[in-house]
Amino acid sequence: MKHKSLIAYLVIITLLSAVFIVLMKLLGQKGNYLAAFYMLGPAIAAIITRLFFYDKKFKDANLRFGKVKNYFKFWAIALSITVLSLVIYTLLGSISWDFSGQVFLGQLAKQFALTGQNINNLPAGLTPQLMLIIYFIGGLTIFNILPGVITGFGEEFGWRGFMFPQMYKIKPWVAFIVGGLIWYAWHIPLVLVIAQTQTFTIAQTILNVAVLAIGSICTHTFLAYVYVKSKNVFVASVTHITLDNVARSFAYFIIIQNQITANIGLAITMLIVVAVLYFSKEWKVFENYFNKREIENYE
Repeated sequence: MKHKSLIAYLVIITLLSAVFIVLMKLLGQKGNYLAAFYMLGPAIAAIITRLFFYDKKFKDANLRFGKVKNYFKFWAIALSITVLSLVIYTLLGSISWDFSGQVFLGQLAKQFALTGQNINNLPAGLTPQLMLIIYFIGGLTIFNILPGVITGFGEEFGWRGFMFPQMYKIKPWVAFIVGGLIWYAWHIPLVLVIAQTQTFTIAQTILNVAVLAIGSICTHTFLAYVYVKSKNVFVASVTHITLDNVARSFAYFIIIQNQITANIGLAITMLIVVAVLYFSKEWKVFENYFNKREIENYE
């Protein structure tokens, strides 16, 4: 069967995701803890597919440590992208800034309350404000290595490390657009188990879905670029988790004023990133990478 490995991967990730979503719904609020395992689904699906449905197995999986400079390079790029998004959010009026860190402290107090503890009863020398600093700096740096790289690997090994190359063989636009939409759709079920802070009208929901879909396609394209450019799934994993963790760190100091305009701001940010890649020589990275793969396969 043509593209049997791609079909196998999509079937397996769909079944795995369905199982996780059912479990999360059954467990109620406690099911939120399974969200981290949900993120490992793509890697599990890719491993199963490579073992049983893919002739090359792991030969083209790019499982190597690679060049150290690439980790620093794409960490810096991911950090810059997040800062750009924050500038755009601010210009759009999507967020307001609160440098007191009350957003983080409020979240921390709720977490302590759920376990029957008091936020003020911390070990000697440890204060809520110190925890804020640790989590903020950690999100920018060390948390992107461990445990961050594991979470990032969970997605990158499956989506960019396996699905993207298989789709590129069909057509480049399939890899970028359809691949990005599948990646976006895979995130949607999490809305069912994670409490939402805002409600939208039907028109707002349609606009929000469209904006998020565009942003996902662009982010998927950027991460695919990182994977192909570095030829390393771990570099892509660190880049992915850096985007997430840096955004989360700065979120400790911002208050969302309008979620839809914030999503529009993110889409604009990633459109800019893709435009830079497209109108520069960097876009040729995809063509060069896959042409080389075809030559290797022919030989």
